[in-house]
Amino acid sequence: MARRGTATIKDVAREAGVGLGTVSRVINRHPQVAEALRARVQAAIERLDYAPDVAAQSLRAGRTRSFACVFRDLTVPVLASFVDAMQRALGAEGYGVFVASSYHDPAHERALVADFVARRVDGLVIATSTESDPGLLRLPAQARMPVVLVDRAVPEGLDSVRADHASGTRLAIGQMLGLGHRRIAMISGEPSVGATRERSRGFKEAHAALGLAPDPALLRLGSFATRFGQEQAEALLALPSPPTALFAAGTALLPGLLRALHARGLRVPQDVSVVAGADSELAEFHTPPISVVRWDHGELGAAAARFLLRRLEVPEMSPQLHVAPTEFIARASIAPPPGHRHGAVTGGGRAA
Repeated sequence: MARRGTATIKDVAREAGVGLGTVSRVINRHPQVAEALRARVQAAIERLDYAPDVAAQSLRAGRTRSFACVFRDLTVPVLASFVDAMQRALGAEGYGVFVASSYHDPAHERALVADFVARRVDGLVIATSTESDPGLLRLPAQARMPVVLVDRAVPEGLDSVRADHASGTRLAIGQMLGLGHRRIAMISGEPSVGATRERSRGFKEAHAALGLAPDPALLRLGSFATRFGQEQAEALLALPSPPTALFAAGTALLPGLLRALHARGLRVPQDVSVVAGADSELAEFHTPPISVVRWDHGELGAAAARFLLRRLEVPEMSPQLHVAPTEFIARASIAPPPGHRHGAVTGGGRAA
């Protein structure tokens, strides 16, 4: 009998009294194996402490049994729930996940994607920092592997998971307009990015519903980075007629916005109302708690994993799309603008 930890697949077959093909099917979770036989092989594997040669299996199958995930900023806590859900779903199927941050740098992002392509990962999940860089956009389209876009619409023809940002933004801005605000500012990412375009659409539609047109000077689009949020909030608050409400329409923008308010000694919501474009511990436990547009990042991560696995099995299928609903959670950070008489804040809403 083989020593524990040194067993081969032949030793397992001998121990279980079955053929090599049966052991291989059990290891690879083939459905057409009788449960009694599967249990016998599994017991032999455990007795011998057998560990399959993953590298050899991958070489024979033409797959590395690994996927890659690239986000612009992995220091954002809520993105961890996306990666966690994705990793759990893929891990259950025997796949590993490489995770990397592009640091809002398109050049670094291009290098990361090229590196993962060279490593021959079986698929890629990516939230690109821009949708206007031809060199970056060519890489996923030419990667010859399953690619799932996160909150992005291009390159066209790829699988995608996204949140319904337009509806969530429309609810949030509508709530503030209902409180009497007429100078509402929005800070968000690069204008070409799908999530920014959708938020801008919701922002404008909320105003149009009341026959209003937002001041273009209050739309500050350029980056999802925390520093950009702070810089733009400072610039907005320095205007001759500053906004009475601020919408940080990006997960990492809220800390920068709050720093700008703190530096000016402004109170929330007595001096200015604040809404965040995604929920976070900062938003929840800030004093006062910050109103948010919320969606389930874990739902998107699990959907991305499903899309990768399906695409491996059926490469020719039509593009897959999953849109997570958003909801507006009204907290104590919003109130009527200073000097405006209005009733109490009402509850939030949900967008399908």
